[in-house]
Amino acid sequence: MLPHDAVAALQAIMAPAAPAAAPNDIPPVADEDVHNDVDVARLLYDEDVMTSCTLALLTLFPNICPDYLRETSQSLAYDYESIVSHILDKVDEGKMYPQRSGLKRKRNSNDSADDATPQADSSSTGFIDEDNEMNAKEKADRAIQLFGGEERRVKVKSSEYINFARTLIQQAYPFVPHKHIAAHLTTHNNCLLPALLDLDSHIVEKGPLGLSFVFKKTKTKMVPAYALDQLPMAILHELSAVKKEALEEYLAALKIRQLRKVQREAEKQREIEEEANLRQAQRDGTAKECECCFGDFAMNRMVHCDASTLHWFCKDCARRMAETQIGLSKYTLECMSMDSCKASFSYEQRGQFLDQKTTVALERIEQEHVLRIAGIENLETCPFCPFAAEYVPVEENKEFVCHNPECEAVSCRLCRKETHIPKTCAEVERENGPSVRLTIEEAMSAAMIRNCNKCGTPFIKDHGCNKMTCSRAGCGNVQCYVCHKSCEYSHFDDTTRGGKKGNCPLFENAEERHEGEVQAAEEKARQQVVQNNPGLDVNLLKIHMSDKVVEDEKKRKIAEADRQAANRR
Repeated sequence: MLPHDAVAALQAIMAPAAPAAAPNDIPPVADEDVHNDVDVARLLYDEDVMTSCTLALLTLFPNICPDYLRETSQSLAYDYESIVSHILDKVDEGKMYPQRSGLKRKRNSNDSADDATPQADSSSTGFIDEDNEMNAKEKADRAIQLFGGEERRVKVKSSEYINFARTLIQQAYPFVPHKHIAAHLTTHNNCLLPALLDLDSHIVEKGPLGLSFVFKKTKTKMVPAYALDQLPMAILHELSAVKKEALEEYLAALKIRQLRKVQREAEKQREIEEEANLRQAQRDGTAKECECCFGDFAMNRMVHCDASTLHWFCKDCARRMAETQIGLSKYTLECMSMDSCKASFSYEQRGQFLDQKTTVALERIEQEHVLRIAGIENLETCPFCPFAAEYVPVEENKEFVCHNPECEAVSCRLCRKETHIPKTCAEVERENGPSVRLTIEEAMSAAMIRNCNKCGTPFIKDHGCNKMTCSRAGCGNVQCYVCHKSCEYSHFDDTTRGGKKGNCPLFENAEERHEGEVQAAEEKARQQVVQNNPGLDVNLLKIHMSDKVVEDEKKRKIAEADRQAANRR
């Protein structure tokens, strides 16, 4: 089906020609060049063929004059390729085909009244092309979220959409078996875009020999209207809402696939250039050794600290060091040299190995550090972003309103989740009906995790003594791993360091402590669950492990005991 104005054009084209002068922009094909007998054309080609040809031509030339299209089509016996070639040849000669008048579309305030060319609605097909301020990656991420988000994945798809989605993916991959396309679409909850992109990644990563299917010998017949450059007009003319949505999704998928291909080619070209650059540097004697990984690199792949004696590192090592600091909730980037250099990296050098995401993370950690050392009373932070503000005591206001324009979340200051006021945290937990098994498992996990007494940063000890120092920037709090109190060495049982017998142990097996605390937390949580749910089967609360896991754990403990015994020797 076509829009109303296109239907009118089709009716005008299929109607008998009126005795009127032909437009003089492009004269109809001359009689001596082609057969111009309308009756012969009608005998050779039935009405269905004529209609199909005209519909295809209207898709390609939506604003063409009906009279001109009818006369040209009849002259060329409704041969689609001949008609298109004839019109395009004239356009190449500078003779634009005549356009029909009376077309209407939605116009912006700055559009001229004479601008009557039909356009695809940017709100439907422009999720990648609209908003020029967004870069290509942002537009691609936006389209993936729109067509591949959880909300759309769980939505039940109609059979019309599913069948059409299979057809479109087959157009994108004409040599992939239809059976595999159907199965691949099913694994993605019948969502076209994620299915197509995942199939593309599978083909690219595995290569022809590593695929889980064999390409067909016969190529699927291609539909010109579903080509990338023709899709906007196909979307414009499609009246079925289901198919229109599928076409929009298909257009987004093709553009993202195209973007990824360009990125892969650019990355491959960059790697080739870097390899050639390193070989040239080695020949010239200008290659430098990274003082972290000790590999050789060209100077354009190196960064240095800002000390008086420069220490050089490759960009990959510098980037990984920054990521490690973020994991430790630190923002300072110190020199990695073995010379105990305490210098940092200049802003210019940081810009060479930090991406925007890493830079933002470091800035957030630094911001939190500045707020902590400022000692602002009743400082409250948003659990979903770095925004912080001074608030009244929690007894007076249990809600925190974030004023970060990109967040604006309202959260509960007690459980640090989305607000549920006036209901209490316990009431919401009961209403949400959390699994009793999950309650026990969370209690077991919480038994292993400690929190800094000063800044609240969670941590777990793997080995070493029980005198723990918080690694978070600006904190440095010292506390006991056993009783969780802030302390010094005199707090422990080591008499050589000011302690006394009977105090918390300074050294012990952390694994044994964790096991004991986890078992105690599990039993306590189970008793609480049974008390709150009298009719519950206690056997359902037991956490079972497979024999294989138990056996592997025994072997690991034996190996660990042997290692510790060897270290003592």
